Amino acid sequence: MRRLKGEDNSFLAWESSVQPQHTMKAVVLDPGQMSEPLTFDRLKTAVQGWVDQIEPMQWQLLSPRVGFGRPWWVSRPQIDIEHHLQRTTAPAPGGDEELAATIGEIFEVALDRDRPAWQLWYVEGLADGRVALVLKIHHAVADGTASLRLLETLYSADPQTPLPQPRSTPLPNERRPAPWLWWPLVLRHQIAALARFPSIIARTAAVTGVIRRRQKAGKPGYAEAFAAPAMPFNEPFSASRRFAYRRCDVTEIKRVSKVFGVTINDVFLTICGGALRDYLAENGQLTDESMTAVVPVSMRPDETEAEWGNKVARWNVDLATHIADPVERLAAVASATRTAREVQAERDAWLQHDWMEYWPLFWLYSRVLPILGAKMKRRPMFSLIASNMRGPQNTLYWGGAPIEQLISSGPIVFPMGLNFTGWSYRDEMAICVLTCGDQVPDPYGIADRVPQELAELSARANSAGAGIPADPSDRQAVSG
Repeated sequence: MRRLKGEDNSFLAWESSVQPQHTMKAVVLDPGQMSEPLTFDRLKTAVQGWVDQIEPMQWQLLSPRVGFGRPWWVSRPQIDIEHHLQRTTAPAPGGDEELAATIGEIFEVALDRDRPAWQLWYVEGLADGRVALVLKIHHAVADGTASLRLLETLYSADPQTPLPQPRSTPLPNERRPAPWLWWPLVLRHQIAALARFPSIIARTAAVTGVIRRRQKAGKPGYAEAFAAPAMPFNEPFSASRRFAYRRCDVTEIKRVSKVFGVTINDVFLTICGGALRDYLAENGQLTDESMTAVVPVSMRPDETEAEWGNKVARWNVDLATHIADPVERLAAVASATRTAREVQAERDAWLQHDWMEYWPLFWLYSRVLPILGAKMKRRPMFSLIASNMRGPQNTLYWGGAPIEQLISSGPIVFPMGLNFTGWSYRDEMAICVLTCGDQVPDPYGIADRVPQELAELSARANSAGAGIPADPSDRQAVSG
């Protein structure tokens, strides 16, 4: 058994029937290039091989019998393959838009907590005989860094690697421990948490004045909660999901970042913010106040790169959507991320994680927040979620067929009903937009503008004389 960390458990606390908290990882490949023909039965065999070899694909939640304390992961490798492996067909003609529509439908249904926390969808009907493998895996299992490790385990850098095969002898399921074994574990963790509580309070008091001290010192401000105006995507949402993505040239993103002296993350946030600005302007919703974003960034020391679960901090970033000029907006975003980096360094970076260990408080917070929906309609805590992740740089293969596209998205969390997720793969970055279908029924109204925003920055970079001063260090976002 493995006890969930507080941050992992937070994704369970956020989850509801209208707010599933899984991430999505999709790959597109040509089965005609596989070393052997791909049938659905052969796919079933390969998936069972994955389960036997990859530990988190065996994990099922085990909650305390009376709801006291955080849940645990138990190993249940004897899965119901008919549940975990599903198939569907994308509508014709099977291009990126049709695949995106299918992914949106797959995104809507929460994972079953009484089974291991993942599901794989086999999507047929794509153009030129392509197929997609769409993996839903609970965010409690993996952040972006852990998801990258998972992808590089599911697929291979060697085209000669065969499809995985199940063990000849099935692995046994781990059983729920007897009460006399369970309760000492729970009580030990609760007593340790209570013993740490005074130090948590002291650390919290020590960092509450960071922003005020920065203001007195004349340092740039930090994006504050409840500072952005409410938009339709900040209203309470239903289970409906809409998904869109566009592919951008990573080489061009890097060139723009180098010319202007900013980070890749700055360029990503700027083109996403610019796309949103144009969308709002077209719909008569643009205001003089800027949208704000929660931007997850990795907190993993090198020795924890191989761990599953979540280790992220969250920056609050002003997207400068009130600024029309893209280069001026890029400068403002670079300043905002630089400030976020400084604030993280000045604050107790692990304090938020330690508060999440106190599950009753976080559970109460996650339940009270939706009740404040009326206030959120006027002033959301933050506008949206935006994260990008450096994915595999070299070609991955599955059964001899090269992976042609890699697409990833994290979930939406009230009141942030808009999620931008960018994952790079080889020489392109798939920038994804996830929304509630009742609020933004056509996210391509936003996604289509992302490449246009990059093209505009690229054109300005061609004639740029001097760059924008910025800290060259960059922490990639890891939400999903």
